[in-house]
Amino acid sequence: MDKLREVFSTVGRQVQQRPVAVLLLAVLLIFGAFGGAAQITSVTGDAAFVADNPTFDAFTESFDRGSIAVLVRGDISEPQTLHAIDRVDRQMSTKANVQTVTSPADQVRQEYGRIPDSEAKIRSVIGSPDYTVVQIVFDTGLSQQDERPIYTQAVEATDWAEFPAGTTVTVTGSAAFSAQLSTLIQQSTQQLLGLAIGLMVVALFFLFRGVRLRLLPIVAVFVGVIYTFGAIGYAGVPNSTMTSAVFPILIGLGIDYSVQFHERYEEELENHPPREALPQALGGIGPPVFVAMLAAALGFGATWVSTSSPSIIWFAQTSIFGVLLTFVAGILVLLPLLTLWVRRRDDSTGETPTEDDAPTTAETTQSQGDSDRVGLVGELLGRSARTLASHPVLVLSIALLIALVGFQAGGSLDTLADTEGFIPQDLPAYTDLQQFRSVAGGGSSTSYDVLVTGTNLKHPTTLQWMLDFEHIATQAPLVQGVDSPATLIKQHNGGQIPQTESGVKRVLETIPERQKLQYYNDGRAHIMVYSARDMTTQQALSFLENTRESIAYSSPPPGVTADITGTAAIATPSIVEQINSRNVTTGLGVLFVFVLLLLYYRNLVKAVAPLIPMVFVIGWQNIYMYLLNIPVSPLGASLGAMTVGIGAEYTIIVMDRYYQEKQQAGVSRLDAVQTAATRVGKAISVSGMTTVFGFSALVLSPFPILSGFGFLTVGVVFLTLIASLATLPPTLVLLDSISERVTAIRSSRV
Repeated sequence: MDKLREVFSTVGRQVQQRPVAVLLLAVLLIFGAFGGAAQITSVTGDAAFVADNPTFDAFTESFDRGSIAVLVRGDISEPQTLHAIDRVDRQMSTKANVQTVTSPADQVRQEYGRIPDSEAKIRSVIGSPDYTVVQIVFDTGLSQQDERPIYTQAVEATDWAEFPAGTTVTVTGSAAFSAQLSTLIQQSTQQLLGLAIGLMVVALFFLFRGVRLRLLPIVAVFVGVIYTFGAIGYAGVPNSTMTSAVFPILIGLGIDYSVQFHERYEEELENHPPREALPQALGGIGPPVFVAMLAAALGFGATWVSTSSPSIIWFAQTSIFGVLLTFVAGILVLLPLLTLWVRRRDDSTGETPTEDDAPTTAETTQSQGDSDRVGLVGELLGRSARTLASHPVLVLSIALLIALVGFQAGGSLDTLADTEGFIPQDLPAYTDLQQFRSVAGGGSSTSYDVLVTGTNLKHPTTLQWMLDFEHIATQAPLVQGVDSPATLIKQHNGGQIPQTESGVKRVLETIPERQKLQYYNDGRAHIMVYSARDMTTQQALSFLENTRESIAYSSPPPGVTADITGTAAIATPSIVEQINSRNVTTGLGVLFVFVLLLLYYRNLVKAVAPLIPMVFVIGWQNIYMYLLNIPVSPLGASLGAMTVGIGAEYTIIVMDRYYQEKQQAGVSRLDAVQTAATRVGKAISVSGMTTVFGFSALVLSPFPILSGFGFLTVGVVFLTLIASLATLPPTLVLLDSISERVTAIRSSRV
């Protein structure tokens, strides 16, 4: 501990001696961060919840083709309308990464060699529908970034095609949804960032009184956020719905670090000349804030290691980068600016404090200065802490009882696992998709994929197994149909499966290549299983289990393996697993932070004491969620570990100050508790409230999952502050008393 204090004191001396050089380093890092930020990509939708999986990778390589659907409503048989459809068809057929385009124009051209100007001729081929779909299918293996330009080209093609008045054209599909959602994520990230900074300004202006340059922490935190953008760009961490929540969180956490640095520096200036104040301040507050920052990083780390969901992993990785870099920015930006300001102030007033006269001045004004510094809030916090610490058993028993009620309530909380519930319901791409489903009678979300691998996939025995699987699966609840290579071959062979493999191959030769590629490609086969529409999360899980059981019960031939896969089949179980593992995630968070504190303090009491209030909060937050009807989302499932990591900052700082005060001669445990709460209680209250302001920006997010998380985090930070100031003092007094008794007993036995 002493070595770490010396390290931070040394850093403080270097900043004090070379503030301009430190600021130049900070500026150079900003320019470097811009290069990384330019490399950030976005991943949206179910793809953000699908981890690496060999079966899924094989399916993606062979069969997973994104698509765009151009929904055309109006008199389709009217020649001008069909000519426009034909122009879209031909235009998109020439685009890179487009495999096929299908539309009614294909049928009419096949019949007449062109699009006739006779409505009667057109109707004789396609009838007189009032809507149709132009289906644009991509090549396999495209990323979302590769697909988005195709969506833009499709929109441009529909504008260029000049559909007649009265015809409605809607471009929808996976690429359309991904493109609009990606744009909204970028806009939301910028808006939340700006809103959080604005709220921080308000919070610091009204709450961080009594210090000079009280808005300066905002500058440091903003620089830390820029560093974070650069870091995730260089590390290849993409932006997603979840990661866009990180930046308001970072502003709230980063403000904590800078406020603590700022507050302690102001305190040391009361008793030391500027040359000594900064090393003294950073040596005193640096280690506990550093440990608190590592605790927050470990809280996010527990989320990282406890899930396989990519979007949650990206959230955790971005958060870890963020807490590290906002801490660094507090040292590289805040402290040198404060140093320069103090120098400029002293130069402008003509004062040159010396080591001899600074303490004397401090001694004559210390009493008044202390009163001014801590203010009424600090005095009240100190007295309250002393009162609560005087009755440790009663206070902790009440806190534990409430926590136990919360743990019991945790089992009855609702969950939010449907990815469509994560996004704004008024997003144009989503409303277009819903419109397409209602008009066209479906969409890709109603089908699931089965990848078939192995040998002899075109053998009659394998095809007969596919028919058996279809018969068994369609008897199960929620399964509405199966489309397989056997279905395709029967359609082109008079309803029969050929008796020999050579006969099967002859039938396949009569089928158009683009149609055949939907079922056979790269030595693999593809089966589609159709589900009921608009299934609940539990129904989707039941459907997947029914399909797996049908595969097993139908007994694939030797050498043949069938697995249900695809984004829809993997994303939902992954999200549910993340939600169900929230207790494991929380437990890992507690364990990680406990090990950190034990390694740092090498004292069991000091490792346990900061965690006890956080355990209370984990239970209390369930009551808060239950009363406000906040469901557990995959992001909310990580909150327990986050609570431990974030809240540990407050408890560590209070505890560290408690032991500093207790080392002074003639200071009792209650005196130390009162002084600690008085001197740092106001600082952590200010930093906690500014954190609340930062987190509250999430409440205004257009994404329901983020706004719900915002309500949750705001409440949890309040609870964390209450626990730190109300339950930590009695915890310290009780554990310290027990520790001293144990030490005394051991000493008496020696």
